[in-house]
Amino acid sequence: MAARSRPDATERVMELVMYLLARDVPKTREEIWRDTGLYAPDGTTDKRQLDSARASFERDKALIRNLGVRITESIEHDGATSYTIRREDYFLPDLQLTPDEQLALRFAAARVDIGETWDLEAVAKLTSTETAASGGDGSLSADVALETAAAQQTAGSLLPRLAAASAERAQVRFAYGGRQRDAQPLGLLCRAGYWYLAAREDGVVKTFRVDRMESDADVGERGAFARADVDVAALLPSEPMEIDFGDDFVARVRIDATMAQQPTAERGRVVERHDDGSVTVTVRVRNRAAFRVWLLDMGRHAVVESPPELVDEVTSWLRALASDAGDGDR
Repeated sequence: MAARSRPDATERVMELVMYLLARDVPKTREEIWRDTGLYAPDGTTDKRQLDSARASFERDKALIRNLGVRITESIEHDGATSYTIRREDYFLPDLQLTPDEQLALRFAAARVDIGETWDLEAVAKLTSTETAASGGDGSLSADVALETAAAQQTAGSLLPRLAAASAERAQVRFAYGGRQRDAQPLGLLCRAGYWYLAAREDGVVKTFRVDRMESDADVGERGAFARADVDVAALLPSEPMEIDFGDDFVARVRIDATMAQQPTAERGRVVERHDDGSVTVTVRVRNRAAFRVWLLDMGRHAVVESPPELVDEVTSWLRALASDAGDGDR
C-alpha cells in the first residue's frame, strides 16, 4: 500500500488507534506501516523516507500515550517489537451511575455546545439510554436537549473552519440574518451553551451566533488582515442571563438563608429581606435557558414567585427533570 502524501497528523493518529484496537493480535511496526500506508511507501529503501516515517511513528505513539491511551508492547520470537491497544485499556467500563448522577451528567452536556452531537450521544451511552439526544424517555427534559442538539448540529461543522480562519487571519464569507457577510474572524467564544464568532465587519467588531449562520463559511487566503488588538472574551456579557436570546422580563425569586449570601444568589438584585434570613431578588431575564441553569445551581433553596407563567413553566420543567431521572415522586 502506498503511503499518503502529507497525511493529516490528527487523522493519522486516529487511524493508528483504530487499527491497533481492531487487531486480534499485536502488530509489528513494519506490519502497521504496510497495512495502513500512513508512514512510508511499502517496500521503500530510501533512508530519508524511512527516518521520517520512524520519527512520525514515535511521535504518534507518544501522543497517544499522552492522551491516556495505553499501547501494549511485546517482543516477538525474532526480537521485533509488536504493538496493540487492548479494548479494556481503551473503553470505559460501566460507570453504574445513580439516577441523580445521570441527571447531573445530562444537564452538564446540555449546558455547553462543544461541537457536533457526540456529547449528548456519549451521555446516552453512559446513562444506558438511547434517546438522550432526542428528548425521549430517559433524556434530559426535551426542550433543553432538543434545543442544544439542534444548535450543535448546525455549529459543529462550522467551528473547525472558523477557528482555523481566525488563527490564520483569513477572511470568511457566510450568510447571516438574510444577507451575505464578509468578515475578519477574531476568535470564538462560548456563552450560555452557544458558540459565537467574534469578527470585524465593515470596520465594526461584532458577534455572530454560529448555529444561526445560514450557510457554510467560505474561507479566503491566510494572512489577509492584521491581527486585531481586541479582547474577544469581553464582547459578550459574562452573565448568560444578560445575553439577548429574544426574552426580556423580570423574574422574582425567593432564596433561602442557606444560599442568600452565596455568589450564585448575588446575580439578582435584593428587593426584600426576611426575618428567617431569606431574601427576595429580582432578575432581568433575556435568556430562559440561562435562567433555568441559575435556578438549578441553587437547587431546592430557590423558589420562583413571579411572573405566574414563569412559575408554571419552571414547575413543569422541574417535574420533567425528575421524571427523566427515573424518580417521578420527587
